[in-house]
Amino acid sequence: MKILLADDHALIRSGLRNELEELQPVIEFVEAWDLQSLHRMLELHGDLDLALVDLTMPGMEGAQTIGALRRRYPAIPMIVLSGVDVAGSAQAVLRAGASGFIPKTAMSKVMLQAIRLVLAGGQYLPPQMLHALDRDPPGITSDRATSPGMVERALESESRGLRMLSERQRQVFALLARGLSNKMIARELNVTEGTVKTHVATIFDVLNVHNRVSAIAKARALALEQDAPPSSSG
Repeated sequence: MKILLADDHALIRSGLRNELEELQPVIEFVEAWDLQSLHRMLELHGDLDLALVDLTMPGMEGAQTIGALRRRYPAIPMIVLSGVDVAGSAQAVLRAGASGFIPKTAMSKVMLQAIRLVLAGGQYLPPQMLHALDRDPPGITSDRATSPGMVERALESESRGLRMLSERQRQVFALLARGLSNKMIARELNVTEGTVKTHVATIFDVLNVHNRVSAIAKARALALEQDAPPSSSG
């Protein structure tokens, strides 16, 4: 595996190296510290499996630069790292083609989960981004009384988040809504159970739920069963 670490602080690059060693025993790291060196490394290493890019390095112009990089190097998955305005920046860079957005304040476990998800072909977005999309709490399964308008706004907020999921994540979500276990979903989609677990964790973040029961309830409320792939079991 080969990963590009692009950040203008050597200590952060060093810290990322240490954290990412948990992904697998042997990783080749390539480093950049500004936009010019980032372009140079991307040109020299076309076999990169992933690029982790700081949004505020010298030469960077936010989402505009990310969009240009994705157009020039479309085969290299790119995750943006940033310590600035999570919601606004995340929405912009994801629209520009980034595979994920990780706040620099994220815990190591969250970062590794996000990277595994992207390496598996998914897209990661931080829960804070979804919470900022709609300040009304999404608790459509809450015990407290809610008006139809509150429920409608909550569903719309969650629908916006779900539209940012990859096609595979939506397939997992639809099968989850049918009540299938992770093992059954993995068999249905011909992927590993570990990949399914990663997708499910992201779906939980998107819906702001902590268990399958709540996720299934929201999935059915959003009528995502229609996105499920045809069953191969008959």
